[in-house]
Amino acid sequence: MEFTLLVIGVTLVAAVWTTAVGLRSEHRRVLAGPPRGTGAPLGPYELAYLAGGPLRAVNTALGVLARAGSIRVARGGRISLVTGALPPAEPVEKAVLDALRQRGGSCPAAELRRTVGTGVAVDGLRYRLLGMGLLVPEGAFAEARRLHRRLLVLTVIAALFEFGSLLSVLSWGHLGVLSTLAGAVASVSGLVVYSRMRRALRGALSRAGHETLAAARGVHVRGARPATSDLAFAVAFPVALYGLGELGDPLLTEELKRNAHTAGGGSSCAAGACGGGSSSSDGSSFGGGGDFGSGDWGAGGDSGGGGDSGGSSCGGGSGCGSGCGGGCGGG
Repeated sequence: MEFTLLVIGVTLVAAVWTTAVGLRSEHRRVLAGPPRGTGAPLGPYELAYLAGGPLRAVNTALGVLARAGSIRVARGGRISLVTGALPPAEPVEKAVLDALRQRGGSCPAAELRRTVGTGVAVDGLRYRLLGMGLLVPEGAFAEARRLHRRLLVLTVIAALFEFGSLLSVLSWGHLGVLSTLAGAVASVSGLVVYSRMRRALRGALSRAGHETLAAARGVHVRGARPATSDLAFAVAFPVALYGLGELGDPLLTEELKRNAHTAGGGSSCAAGACGGGSSSSDGSSFGGGGDFGSGDWGAGGDSGGGGDSGGSSCGGGSGCGSGCGGGCGGG
């Protein structure tokens, strides 16, 4: 009996480790798909999607339009269209202005994020990035998730075996102790790999996507705001890569962040205004399906002050910048 239990324990260890190795190998295989793009540098909105998904892309557009004076952000995060604003060239910015016009020129930021984040312009970003091999296609992790579930089952069985072995160890002698240790090794190692891979399997970026994002952050260094009036370099790239904390206007930043966490909720949306799909708790992925970007590769904002949802880390800048006129005079 003791020898049989020891064989079962060793078999569980082998099964857990074999499944864990297969899971990691399959995950690496999916991520290693080669890029299929032209090699041309990505624009700020493609980078925003890589860094933080739909939420970051919409927040980038809001930041650019606010700094350009095309929208006004009032206290409480209500956004209004500025009359006579020039039509933007970027599809996501145009989608923001179109959504405002459809709502009479004003609506809460959460509703605007939800509507634009599930709209055609942001979907276009996703399709382009998928075509370039920078995002993992939906369903690509099917086999890895199957191995992930198997690993969980084996880990639970190993934990139960360990518990049963521990209860009877006094009557088994040395082989009983070894059986208990084998169960412990199998359950602990299985739990560690399962927990790590659970986070990894939520990732939406391929290896090429991570490398592209890292290269862009090497060019556009956090906190190094260029002395230029070009909003693409002064606002769009910093916000796209690091979050609203890089907007350069603390008051405007705080108003835009105020209800960023409710971007995926339905309470602020007018009837028929919100698209389908579930969102994560921070609204980082309006349609579900994955996490984005290094700091955002698990949440909607970068850790610390630079994220879309964290505290403001920007210094300087006017407290009542061109895009925050309503923020100084009430809602």
